[in-house]
Amino acid sequence: MAKRGRPTADERARRLTRILDAAVDSFAVNGFAGSSLDEIAASAGVTKRTIYTDYGDKAAVFDAAVEREHDRIRASAIEGSSLQDVAAELVFVLHSDAAIALHRSVIAEAPRFPELARRFYEAGPGHSIALLARYLPDDAPEAPTDPAAAASVAPATARAEALYALLLGERHRRRLLALDPAPSPAVAAAHAASCLPLVIP
Repeated sequence: MAKRGRPTADERARRLTRILDAAVDSFAVNGFAGSSLDEIAASAGVTKRTIYTDYGDKAAVFDAAVEREHDRIRASAIEGSSLQDVAAELVFVLHSDAAIALHRSVIAEAPRFPELARRFYEAGPGHSIALLARYLPDDAPEAPTDPAAAASVAPATARAEALYALLLGERHRRRLLALDPAPSPAVAAAHAASCLPLVIP
């Protein structure tokens, strides 16, 4: 029998996808603390050593799963894309079953694993807020010269934080509580469109 060579790039990509899919499923059912690399490896059809080689320990797998969701949002920020495009993708991704499962897991484990929570915020909300800020002006058009009025003009980051809060908001809370299904792309786009005028006059 011929000896199998090294996996192709496509084979490796599919393997990484299987690992992260299995990890998200495990975190959704068992939480972060209750999940094990043995279980994730068995579900993904790989060895635990493979997971260590590809990602590292369980926390690194969790980080990679979070980054994958936010990579999907960043991928929408292509040349010519609009704030509406990015906001709609953000709603669609962050209200998805996978993103909700990860969010629930980190909330439950944050007191016990504060470093995990910190990395979750940096790789997730922190990056998404920074992405939104790229599409927002630092100052309103024709910013006022009066100091008191100028103080009320929010910089891009503050506006991005406000927009991010609106894009998640009560709909995201209802998703976390399993009260609503994940939105379709059309529903996500409509929600994003309704939020933008509240931040951009």
